[in-house]
This record gives sequence, structure tokens and C-alpha cells, in this order.
Amino acid sequence: IMPGLKLRGALILCVLMLPFSRPNRQVLDCREVRSSFQFLYPGMKWTPETPVSGSDLQVCQPKGLTCCSRKMEERYLLIAKQNLESSLQATSTQLKVLIIQNAALFQEAFDMVLRLGRNSTLTLLREEFPGLGAGASGAVTQLFLEMSLYILGSDANVNNMVSTFFSRLFPFTYRRLLGNGAVTGISEECLRGAWRGISAFGSFPKMMMTRLSRSLLATRVFLQALNLGIEVVNTTQHLRAGRDCGRSLLKLWYCPHCQGLLEARPCRPLCVSTMGACLGGAAEVQPHWRAYVEELGSLAAAMKGEQDIEAVVLRLHVIIRQAFKQAVVAKSKVSAQVSGICAHAPPRVSRAAPLSAELAAASPVPHNRPTVNFDPDETLFGRRREFISGLRGFSQFYSGLGEALCSKEPTALNSSLCWNGQEMTDKFPGPGLKKVHPHGSESRQKPPEPIISQIIDKLKHINQLLRMVTLPEKRRRARPGGGAARRDPAGQGQADEDEEGLESGDCDDEDECTGVSGLGPPPRRKRLRIFADLADNLAIDDLTLHELLLTPRLATDPHGGASVPGSARVAHVPSATFIFAIIIFITLGLQ
Repeated sequence: IMPGLKLRGALILCVLMLPFSRPNRQVLDCREVRSSFQFLYPGMKWTPETPVSGSDLQVCQPKGLTCCSRKMEERYLLIAKQNLESSLQATSTQLKVLIIQNAALFQEAFDMVLRLGRNSTLTLLREEFPGLGAGASGAVTQLFLEMSLYILGSDANVNNMVSTFFSRLFPFTYRRLLGNGAVTGISEECLRGAWRGISAFGSFPKMMMTRLSRSLLATRVFLQALNLGIEVVNTTQHLRAGRDCGRSLLKLWYCPHCQGLLEARPCRPLCVSTMGACLGGAAEVQPHWRAYVEELGSLAAAMKGEQDIEAVVLRLHVIIRQAFKQAVVAKSKVSAQVSGICAHAPPRVSRAAPLSAELAAASPVPHNRPTVNFDPDETLFGRRREFISGLRGFSQFYSGLGEALCSKEPTALNSSLCWNGQEMTDKFPGPGLKKVHPHGSESRQKPPEPIISQIIDKLKHINQLLRMVTLPEKRRRARPGGGAARRDPAGQGQADEDEEGLESGDCDDEDECTGVSGLGPPPRRKRLRIFADLADNLAIDDLTLHELLLTPRLATDPHGGASVPGSARVAHVPSATFIFAIIIFITLGLQ
């Protein structure tokens, strides 16, 4: 009888212990924990053979026994930080690639516009004003070089560029085009400054200043905004986990391993709260980021007409032609006024560079660019609109960053349970159960980290700049007549068309001056048609090169680690082991 009673007692004891058994219904066994840890750190034998008390653990302190040692906890802490950094990079990769690729495409497109505009102007000089000679061609080349440097951020003034351009042109215009080559006693220095006082080129230099100032400034700020967008996303990608964040991540991802719960997945509220604390107030970037997307979209929409570099630069030769015609029409008056100003002017030492040096400085720099097959229907404005449409898909990027980092956690085998930071619990607690929010409201009220504050300050600055460039165009378009200037009521044109005539569309047919701002869109044969094939031909090496040039400090990241997908629009990213294997494979292949 006694053996039977003992057997029944043992069975009853087992039944009573069932509710307190482990969720995976396994006795704590450190062999699986050891195998999992050695997969991450091969050769490390820090896992206990049998469960221990864990009294030396700093974070993963168990209620009972544990399979983790202090050294294991330290290693798990390191890899938890690396996981967050890899996850941030994976989450923002699609956004970063979108901006980097389009920044490269637009930079190439703007360069192409300037090259086409320069070639059209040089063709004009060669075919219609061949007597001006190489000096005039050098002035044209120098002007377009300065324009190219300006949109890249050089410390220059567009009005001064145009003024210098016509100062270089006027001596050749006076002596060769107006037939005053035999006139002596007039210095080059005097001629360079004389055209302004006598309005030798009419109001066309002023028109040229206005249109180039608007279009080049818009282009310059557009590129600045793209580069700053890359910098902001890059900085976000390289946020580092601090001490408190690392401990929270350790508790989120690896403390359950110490209890043998290798398949445990964190509860959603715990994950989102932890990520929010680790991101150091990144959610506060959201309103400024959304404003950045909207302001950039507003500028892109405003970059047409006189703010469209394509429409302005590809018609620049028309303004220059009219400027020459104005000088020819007023030949007698110009010659007499120059004689009155410069004939008795005391000779001065010229501060201009010799012609040969000027031409050398203006020589175009050779570019090793791939041959581009053009798409006849692609234009700058259409490409900008397509890019902004894609960027608006990321307008809520920072508000959903914490959720994105948690969105693709692998599904637990037991979908009804999750890790709450201390134990396995119901994933969907009933009305009487309290949800776990380990960080409370205090973490959400902390001021943002310094790096986040820097991101916010930079976004504020570029948003203000975008508004400054966009608003004048909106006001101009809101004026009666859409900003078109009034005609000269007296009808006293200085040439075939004066400035107001061109702005209001009064142009002769050969100039094709219809449509946008009176000068019309560029002829279809000259429309920019670069994007489709350029996007396909942009190799990964070129993309990497652009990234390194734009962000040299942030482009070299030594950290690896497991990564999780971030946004709903980002594809699943392989694990750290898989990425590490690929890197080793590529390295061996290169050797």
C-alpha cells in the first residue's frame, strides 16, 4: 500500500506543479543556451554547464536559476547595441537611397543643362557673330563655369557674374562688331566699364541677371536641401545606443535566453517603449522632417518659368543675341558715347587677367561621364515631381521609427505569449491585467539628445531657406498678369524686343519666344532627356562614391550585427550572421 501511496503523491505533486512549469514546458537546460551563445561567439566557453544563481548579473537577474554568466551578459549587451544600429540602417536604407540617387541624378542633369546652354551660346557666336573671335567665346565659357560652381555652393554673386560677362564682351563688341577697330586712344579698361553707363546692351543684362538669379538660386537651394536630407538620414542611421539604452535592449532581446527561452519574442508595448527611449527623442524630429518634405515639394513645384534652370539656361543665347542686336541698332549712339567717355580718359593699369590666362582658366574641365541615351519625354520638372512623390511616402518617417524597428520581429512559436522584460506573459492581456510600460512617462518627457537637437536645428535652417526661395515666386505669380511686366507705353523699343516685350511674349518667330515667361520652353530637340537611362546606368560604385563624397565622416561604420526590417516599405533584411557571411565571401573573392 505504501508504495502505491507514494506513487499517487508524486503524481499529485506533478499535477500541482504544472501551472508553474515553463511556457515551453521544458526544464531549464543550459545546453541549448550554450549552443546559441557559441553560434554568436564561437569558441567562447562562458556558459555554465548547469543552471546557476546568477547573483553576479547586472541586468538579467533571474527569479530562480539562470544559464548566463556575467561575461555572457556583457557580450549580449554589445550585440544588442549592434542590433539596434543595424536595424536603424536597415529601416532607413530605402529613404537614403532615394535621396542619394536623385541628388546624383539632379546634379548630373543640372550639369547637362549648363553644358547644353554653353554650347548653344558658343554656336550663336560662331554662326551669327563670327567676328567677335575667341575672346568672346572665352567669356561665355567662363560665365557657365562660374554658374556651375555657384549651384554647388561657391561664394559668388550672380549679378556680378553677368556684369563681368558683359564687361568682357563689350571691348570685342565695340571694336569688331561695331566696326571701331581703327579707333585709337581708348583703353580696354575703360571699355570694360563703359557699357553700363551708356546702356550699350539695353536692358538685356538686367533681364539676364533677374532670370539667372532666380533659377540658379532655386537650383542651388534644391541641391543643398537634398544634401542636407542625406546628412539627416545618415545621422539617424548612425545613432549610438547609450548605457541605459543598451541595458534596456539587453532585457528586451537576450535576458530571456538566460532562462532558456530562445524563441521568446518581446511584447509589442515593451519593444516600442524601449525603442522610443533608445532613439533619444527622435520623434521630436517629425514635425520638422514633415515640413522639410513639404517645403522641398513646394520649391520643386515652383521651379518652372523663371525659376527653372532648364527653361532659362537653354534660352540664354536668345537674350545674348538680343543684347548684341541692341548694340548694333544703337551703333552710332554707342560709338559716340564711348568716344566721349574713353577718348580722354587717363590710361589705367588693367587689372584684368591676360586673355590667354583668362581662356585657360575658362577651359572646361573634362568629365569622364558615361554616354547617356536620352528619353525624349523626360524633363527636369517631371523628374522633380516624381521624386517628391516618392519622398512624400516617407513624410511620417520619424513618427513611426520606433514602430518600424519593432514591426518585423520574427513571430514567436507560441503566438499567445510574449516577453514582458521579466517573464513570459499573455500577448493580449485581458481587461483586468495591466500592460507593461517599463519606461513610464518620464522617458518621453526627457529633452532630446544633443545629436537629435542638431538634426532639428539643421532642418529648421533649411526649411527657412526653402521658404525664402519659394515665397517670392508665389507672390510674383499672384500679381495681376501673372508677373508679366508692363509694356513700354511709348513704344520706344531699344531693339527688336526690349525686356518687357520678351517677358510679355512679344518675340519674333525665329526666336521661338512663346510660352513660359515670354521666352518659351526650350525646343523639344533641346529638352533635357537624361533621367531614365542615367538612373539605369548609375552603378553601385558610383552611388557609393556619391555617398562617400557627401558624407565622408559617417560613411565608414565598423559596426555590424543583426538587423531587423524597419519600415513597411522596406524589404526584410538578413540576419547578422548572413550579412557577416556575405561580407567574408566578398572579401575572399576580392583577394
